[in-house]
Amino acid sequence: MMNDYLSSAELSELVGCKPNQRAAMAAWLTKNHWAFVLDRSGLPKVARAYRDRKLGVTETKQKAKHNDAPNLQAFV
Repeated sequence: MMNDYLSSAELSELVGCKPNQRAAMAAWLTKNHWAFVLDRSGLPKVARAYRDRKLGVTETKQKAKHNDAPNLQAFV
């Protein structure tokens, strides 16, 4: 089962630092306007779903506001 939050290794890969550089992670997240919270040990916590949305990754297709096909009945 996958955790709801990024691991320190995943977060360090995103940020571009080592997994034990918690201050660098928090600084990058703050600078780039990412929402996060710190756990008791000072590790920034970022939700996987939030990361996916920030990076433009979605699991489900969003329903289009308008139909893609033209309304041919409008020409009758």
